[in-house]
Amino acid sequence: MKPYVPIGCADYEYIELACMDRYEVDVVKDDGTIRGLAINTEATNTGEYLIVQLDNNACESVRVDLIKIIIVLS
Repeated sequence: MKPYVPIGCADYEYIELACMDRYEVDVVKDDGTIRGLAINTEATNTGEYLIVQLDNNACESVRVDLIKIIIVLS
């Protein structure tokens, strides 16, 4: 996987707002789309992540610099 590249503050704020309101979102990446609720963000030593709760209640972490677009559905 390529090294983490921080995203702009305005983009990160958009992600945080989606989490605060628990919006249903489509998260589009190069390798596909994830649909679920934006529930939280997380910072680790490998980068910053958007946590998406899927329909089956499982959660998926998406590295924010790999997101192409977030489509708010709700």
